[in-house]
Amino acid sequence: MNASPPPLPEHTVAAYAQEQASVQRMILEACWAHAQRDTIFEHPGTFRDDQAHRIRRAYLIHLGALYDVFALRGSHDSEVHEAVRELGTNLLAHDGFHLPTTRRSGVDYLRTNYAALHGRADVLPQQAAGLTPVYNPASERADLPPYYPTETRLVGTMLSTYTVARECRRRGDFLQTAAQVRAHHIARGLLLGRVAALAPADRAAEQAAARAGHLVRESDGRPRTSDEKARQYLLETYFDEHPDECEESHEPDCPGGCGGTAVVMATLTWDDQGDGIFVPVWAEPVDCTAGVPQTHDPDCSDCHGHGFTYSRGERHLCGCLAPADLPA
Repeated sequence: MNASPPPLPEHTVAAYAQEQASVQRMILEACWAHAQRDTIFEHPGTFRDDQAHRIRRAYLIHLGALYDVFALRGSHDSEVHEAVRELGTNLLAHDGFHLPTTRRSGVDYLRTNYAALHGRADVLPQQAAGLTPVYNPASERADLPPYYPTETRLVGTMLSTYTVARECRRRGDFLQTAAQVRAHHIARGLLLGRVAALAPADRAAEQAAARAGHLVRESDGRPRTSDEKARQYLLETYFDEHPDECEESHEPDCPGGCGGTAVVMATLTWDDQGDGIFVPVWAEPVDCTAGVPQTHDPDCSDCHGHGFTYSRGERHLCGCLAPADLPA
């Protein structure tokens, strides 16, 4: 008898535990729903009101469920958690519930309707029996590079390129179709790599990320390589094409304390009140170092390695900081 695969974080929710949809399938569902919703906007007279209602509803459910899985896996992207709440609330409003008075939870309503959409109308949003109700992936989380695009940014790129590629293919613009498909594979592969890192038990997502990397390398005329290098190629290619994001992207729990903004406030000037008492009087935003230890240059002609200069009763932070040389 084959051993069942370990439950994934989202399987602590009954609506997902019974369906056990893979992230790959949920991505396809979200892409399809997004493309259908865009068709409504582009050709509003083509659909009956009931058809448009169902398509918009499917979009809210599929995209909301996808974000919900990321949130349940412990995403550090605050916009992921906000998106789940917003899409659940929008689904309630779309179905005619009066938001100021309803006692329904948008997230629970989203989960229940995702299950119902797949023929599981009896599923309630309670925790699945026998599974841990609270999941903390910190101990299992695979290491990620310090710079990695957020899930919300990747989802947005993935959805838009999927829809544009369909339209380019319809028009017979094969050059633009290939470019959009390539961008879609990059975003989708990075997203799969991200969710696989959040839940290492999801080997299928990890393998799908590698396949996306191999497809992009093949389209770029690169030779076959290992799965790990194929996944790395996706990240390198993404930041080659979006260099500004590499400079800006820090984790929300960045050890440098920037909260994901890549900028921190640093005290630059103190009032020297004597007896070793220094009161901060001036601070400015500076680039976050992502927690990399910094030291002052001992050969600096201003601070001589002490890190501070003094003038007119003030102490100033010297600007000669550089990453420390740490032992291997």
